[in-house]
Amino acid sequence: MKNLTIKFLRKEIQLGNTAQTFTWFACCFGMFFIPSYPYYVGPFYITLAIMMTFALNQSSHDILYTVLLPVRKIDTVKARFLYCGLLELFALVLALIGAVVHMLLSYPDNKAGINITTAYFGLQLVVFAIFNFIFLGNVYKNPLKPGLRFFISSIAYMLSMFAFEFPVWNYWGMIGGLEKGGYDLSWSVADALSKRPWYSLENIGHYLTMTDSASQIKQLPVLGAGILIFALSWLLTFHRAARQFEKYDI
Repeated sequence: MKNLTIKFLRKEIQLGNTAQTFTWFACCFGMFFIPSYPYYVGPFYITLAIMMTFALNQSSHDILYTVLLPVRKIDTVKARFLYCGLLELFALVLALIGAVVHMLLSYPDNKAGINITTAYFGLQLVVFAIFNFIFLGNVYKNPLKPGLRFFISSIAYMLSMFAFEFPVWNYWGMIGGLEKGGYDLSWSVADALSKRPWYSLENIGHYLTMTDSASQIKQLPVLGAGILIFALSWLLTFHRAARQFEKYDI
């Protein structure tokens, strides 16, 4: 069964990667270099690649041809989930490359949201987990009609992005207020944060978006939590989708 899954995964990679997929990769990567731009937007293009995979299957009748083979339905779902997971992880690889380039070129801070930090990777995994739970966790009720479920999952993606960016926006808003007031940021930022409780939005935003080495180490729990949530969500969503596909009458 392991070899069968690998063969199906190879089929997904060979037939699912169209010119559009590489366009979404390029868009995802490019978003990390737009000054003052939300970095959660780039990986959203990968979710478009996932949706287009299902849309392509609709026109090519891939699901119908696959289930006519002497295989279990769960094997086709497993291969598709692995393929989608690889796409999402590749988005994080592109973000990591972007982070390295930012560091080498001393790229300015992203005043529109979070920087590409350790915490960012953890939070992006949570955003993917939410998208997967809603889209992949429901699309197999009728895999030939992915449009509506993608629309709903896209809204959830954006809402979760806004929720994670909100503390960071508050932090940058505080910085902007200090700059307009003519304060010396070298000491006034720390002073302003010390007067707020640790759980204030400004302190949380500061914790999430700082790029110095000490802050990156402090952000490791966020990354760890993101990996755990993504992994558990992926397994739960897969079993849910497999049950739905077993009931689906092709």
